[in-house]
Amino acid sequence: MNILTEEQVAARQLRLPEDGLLTDVPAAFVAELQLKGTFIEYNQQVIAPAGQPFDYVLCIVTGKAVLSRPNENYGKTRLGSLARGQWFGEANLFVRAPSIDELFAAGEVIVWSVATETLRDLLASRFEGIQLLFNCGVLLAQKLTVQPDPAAAITTTSE
Repeated sequence: MNILTEEQVAARQLRLPEDGLLTDVPAAFVAELQLKGTFIEYNQQVIAPAGQPFDYVLCIVTGKAVLSRPNENYGKTRLGSLARGQWFGEANLFVRAPSIDELFAAGEVIVWSVATETLRDLLASRFEGIQLLFNCGVLLAQKLTVQPDPAAAITTTSE
């Protein structure tokens, strides 16, 4: 894990993707939001461990991360992957619970991360944050209503 400095962020021209959860969110609010968080680089390492408290919301800025869940054989069941513009931890805005899923950097991944409390305070104090909050609600509702295909999961067992 490498927390990027402001100079590194500027040199790489990193910024929050303006689609996904940020669709229709005013650009000035997105710019302010970006300043509240931190860009972090991971390479072949756990970004968010399963079963541990994770009090952040993050967005994949570059690269790809694998999402998996521990299974009954002490292995992992792969659930899918997250790529540019996809978010993790958005449920933390509403409930505080350890993540049941693990997020792992598949190669070099840069995420933008913000403490849940910081984001919650910003959303509560700024009218412009309503669209972001609405987008989070839509995403969570979609996750609740989509029935996963058990045949699509890839299971690996530990030996």
